[in-house]
Amino acid sequence: MSIASFSVRKKVTVVMVTAGVALLGIISFIRLPQELFPPIVFPQITVVTEYANAAPEEIETLITKPIEESIGSVTGLKRVESISREGRSTVLISFNWGQDIDFAALAVREKIDLVKERLPKESEDPVVLKFDPLARPVLMLSVRGANIPPVQLKYLTTKMLKDNIEKLDGVASVTVSGGADREILVNIDQARLEASHLSLLEVIESIENANVTYPAGSIKKGLYEYLIRTVGEFRSVKEIGFSVAGVDVVKQTNRPDTSFLEKGDQGPRQTLDTLRGESDQSVAEKRLVLVRDIAEVLDGTAERTSIARYNGSENITLAIQKQANANTIQVVDRVMKGLETLRADVETRNMSFEVIYDHSIFIRRSLENLVEEAKTGGVLVFIVLFLFLRAVGPPLLVLSSIPISMLGTFFLMGVSGITLNTMSIGGLVLAIGMISDTSIAVLENIFRYRQENPEKSPQDAAVEATEEVLWPVVTSNLTTIAVFFPLIAFVPGIPGQIFKDLSWAIIFSQVWSTIVPITVVPMLSTYLKIKKEDYKPLHWTKFFESQLVGPAVSVARKIGFSGSVLITVFLICSSAILIFSTLEKEVLPKVDQGQFLMKINMHIGTRLEVTDRVCRRIEGVLSGFKEVKNVAITIGSEKSSRGEIKVESLRPSQALILITLEKGKKGHTGRVVSELREKIEAVDLEGGQADFVLQESEFAFAEGGAKPILIEVKGYDFKEMSKLVEDLKKQLKQIPGVMNPQDDMGESSPETKLEIDKKRAALYGISALDISLITKAAIDGVVATQYREAGKEYDIRVRLNEKDRNNIENLNSMLLYSKVLNALIPLKEVAVITKGMGPSEIKRSDQERTILVSADIDKDVKSKDVLDGVQELLKSLVIPADFRVVLSGKAKEVKENFSKVTFAFILAVTLTYMIMASQFESFVQPFIIMLTVPLALFGVAIALLVSGTSLNVISLLGMIFLVGTAVANGIVLIEYINQAREEGLDVEKAALEAARVRTRPILMSALTSAIGLTPLALGLGEGAELRSPMAVAMLGGTLSSTFFTLVVIPMFYIFLTRLTEKLFGAAFEDEDDAGVDENPYAEKSPRED
Repeated sequence: MSIASFSVRKKVTVVMVTAGVALLGIISFIRLPQELFPPIVFPQITVVTEYANAAPEEIETLITKPIEESIGSVTGLKRVESISREGRSTVLISFNWGQDIDFAALAVREKIDLVKERLPKESEDPVVLKFDPLARPVLMLSVRGANIPPVQLKYLTTKMLKDNIEKLDGVASVTVSGGADREILVNIDQARLEASHLSLLEVIESIENANVTYPAGSIKKGLYEYLIRTVGEFRSVKEIGFSVAGVDVVKQTNRPDTSFLEKGDQGPRQTLDTLRGESDQSVAEKRLVLVRDIAEVLDGTAERTSIARYNGSENITLAIQKQANANTIQVVDRVMKGLETLRADVETRNMSFEVIYDHSIFIRRSLENLVEEAKTGGVLVFIVLFLFLRAVGPPLLVLSSIPISMLGTFFLMGVSGITLNTMSIGGLVLAIGMISDTSIAVLENIFRYRQENPEKSPQDAAVEATEEVLWPVVTSNLTTIAVFFPLIAFVPGIPGQIFKDLSWAIIFSQVWSTIVPITVVPMLSTYLKIKKEDYKPLHWTKFFESQLVGPAVSVARKIGFSGSVLITVFLICSSAILIFSTLEKEVLPKVDQGQFLMKINMHIGTRLEVTDRVCRRIEGVLSGFKEVKNVAITIGSEKSSRGEIKVESLRPSQALILITLEKGKKGHTGRVVSELREKIEAVDLEGGQADFVLQESEFAFAEGGAKPILIEVKGYDFKEMSKLVEDLKKQLKQIPGVMNPQDDMGESSPETKLEIDKKRAALYGISALDISLITKAAIDGVVATQYREAGKEYDIRVRLNEKDRNNIENLNSMLLYSKVLNALIPLKEVAVITKGMGPSEIKRSDQERTILVSADIDKDVKSKDVLDGVQELLKSLVIPADFRVVLSGKAKEVKENFSKVTFAFILAVTLTYMIMASQFESFVQPFIIMLTVPLALFGVAIALLVSGTSLNVISLLGMIFLVGTAVANGIVLIEYINQAREEGLDVEKAALEAARVRTRPILMSALTSAIGLTPLALGLGEGAELRSPMAVAMLGGTLSSTFFTLVVIPMFYIFLTRLTEKLFGAAFEDEDDAGVDENPYAEKSPRED
């Protein structure tokens, strides 16, 4: 019993199985995680090492280089990049796609453990982090308070909002940014400190020792054991001032003679014993010095290193992260519901909050678009089918296959762990048209079979008609499935991971679009009442048959295997290639997200207040744009909390401004940026620079950087590299279309150095670490201990007061304890203060110093022409020995990604041929069908050209998709020709009969597919820019392949059959060659015997 026969005769079973699939699909749909993009595992690891107060050159030599050398032998390593900045080394390690990132991280940790002994003892242990640029909050809130101090506002925000939100199901963490942190400040007066003969490090140690609670053991008495602990923690801020800072030596005599140090090696030498002996001769009176005697203790705030504003007002930002497998929409809904319950309490404190970013909105709109496009597609499919079949029942039957197949697809997505995201939703939208295609092919054949064979019962007609098209339907769906497996298996990197979910969604839908039409459709068709007159050809389909298909086949019979036909096909294909060569090429299409970034870079060393002043001027300019909706500004970065590592941070001289625009026409972001750029040029930026970054792609990091032109200059000498970079920038400006060439060298950073006299320091018994610690304590301060209050801890920071710490010369008189002399000596005895300039950061790539030269491309000039000009420039550039110039960025990524997708395209064509060869048991006939692919590409080229769509990875994906869909109708047509020939018709009659019979279903399928693709091709809805290039390519290819399927395939079938007979002998004998009409289309079927 065949599957069609089983379905028709076991109707209840089919209904129950269908209901079960639908039920599982509904449950899976509810539980599917909903994300913006597919989960992408980036094969990148970041190693961050902190080394406080070390200069970039020291960081590079002592930390960055040893780490780079240690990880060079890790398996799968692709690229190593690093940035050495003041106090921090960041090494970014890239692996080949497909590498197990967990094992890679383990291997990196093992290599770093081996080199830890070579790193400075004062540096922190290297921290290995996995890199995930797509990790983003699902919700961001802005909290503001009326007349509430920043410290209190942050405290209330944490207590009332953060702590409650973190308790909600699905919330992983809530990060609070902005405001101010409470800090207990001990500001020491340097004059009083010196007068008390105390060292700053001694004071810090005394405060730390005064704030201790320590267990002392236990005593046993009677039946009980009592724990004893000493409680010495500060109970109030005022108490800190009454703690002992040290002991002042009031009177001291016989200071040891150290003048010999001034005389160098030739002067008289005194032994250390002599020095100690002279020191012991001193006579002193001592008194206790309290902290309040030499310092002011304040309950204040930590020094601000960042400023955040939203729409002109300072605010506190809450960034809410969800748990890994949680549903974004459900988590956001829970948070929003929780916020509403908290709103009344928050407002009673004169506070307010608003949502400034909601990650779920894009997903909700995408899902809404899916539903709307499914509804629209369903209505249009119904109209098309009704026009062809002139009955209500058959279109409804076809439409019923769509929700069944979609629910089955949701079930398989849930089992496979595929999330509901922009790409999988795009695959589902594309699948709607393909699902109806297969049902149309089966139902139309049943429709025709019952009209031509009224004596057969509906059950028998349904079974026989289904079995007639069973294998062509299966084969056509297999070809569609086959073209997507290469994308999953052989396309690595960002394109492969982005389109994996889309590919699986289409594959799963194709599985169900194979099962449903050969089971549910035949079963339901038995209930249809079909009249013979319903099958009467429509006037326009008759016109298509008689005026195009018929004459083409007649011409093929008359002229035989003509070179003119091959020339015509060759010209069509050549035209497609020519058009493709003129199209704009990019990795991913530009997406107008209605927002853009401004990066403000002031001179290195610029204070936070100055950067803030410049940003306020820019805010004033932005307020004059009616298109601007929201402005969020971040200046500098907050200091990392204890145990927290921040991979990226802004200096006080840097700011990020995120501008969100009112919803408008597509492309209006670029216009606003152009107008803003002109107005910013008239603003006094006090030497700063404003760069604009259009957020045109969520995956801009995958395109080799934000700039389309990126050139790496590698070498060892910064001076020579700088000259080469300046020459390169000058020559880049001469290339038409190159805009704003710049480099990332940055300006030198002003720095003050304490040059330690190693000899003096050694004789005094003072280490370089002692000098470094006292310098840091004096200027930046040292957290001596923590003050505990109401279950929370607050840092107690000890440093010089503002007047003293801002005078660098005061460092000379800072006192250090000499272990040799058992006395205090001034810092100037062992170190000299010098001023100079040094690099602000040092970048390296693959263990070479690297400077990046970047540039934009004029939107009115083709990228290809500009990139070709850049490549020619690099070939002619005179490069000194031991230096290299490498083109990276967009040009490199376009080449690499296009080669990956091209390989997938070739493999898809090969698999498609193999499937068809197996179906037809012929090596020749698949070539006839494959001919529709290059001819379909002509339609793709025209569609991309007319719509202004670039040639990118997504449009290439549409071409790969087209390989499967373009051959589907050809498979059914060739199969029908073969069946007709087996029944005794000669090749011409068989070709004509097949073209006549298959014209209507092919046109029905093409129109339903084209109509279903139209909403996607128009680029309507959220995120449509990432799907529309594929739809445009498929729409153009579908229309052209439909025409060529009906016209060219019959012609070439006859040509190749005749050619094969001439070369290898007739495979079939033509029994009635003379009886073929010139254009034998008539009302009756030639197969009526």
